[in-house]
Amino acid sequence: MNYNQEELEKIIQTSCSELLKEQPMLFDPKHDINERTVSGELSTKIGNLVIDFHVNSEYNRMTDEYGTQIPKRINFNPNNAQPSRVFPDIIIHRQEDGIHNLLIIEIKMNWKNGQKDRDIEKLHRYIEELNYQFGLYLELGENGIVEMQWFS
Repeated sequence: MNYNQEELEKIIQTSCSELLKEQPMLFDPKHDINERTVSGELSTKIGNLVIDFHVNSEYNRMTDEYGTQIPKRINFNPNNAQPSRVFPDIIIHRQEDGIHNLLIIEIKMNWKNGQKDRDIEKLHRYIEELNYQFGLYLELGENGIVEMQWFS
């Protein structure tokens, strides 16, 4: 199955709403739950709604042209010969190849979004260098989704 941005947005919104309803503590700034915890739980919700793709949190591997799993890297600094290793918050892809990279999501909690610009730059690099079809900056707060910025 192929997904367009509108279908993916509905999946993300539904998943966030379900997670907020079931685990509101994750969205509460006074508890300051780690972003990785939220990403992991949200990726499970998304995975329940996505067909024919894998949904992973903090997945740091990619498939090269020979079908080998290698560390996921993107080039933040063009003057650096060695691209940086990266750990995207959530990805929707097919693990077995580097062709079906559907969506990459960077998540921030709105009470600690100081690295927002860096996350947006990462999304641009993922799309350009690793051929993700879509990128999403997802900011969450006490009441769920605060901001969704899509890139393609």
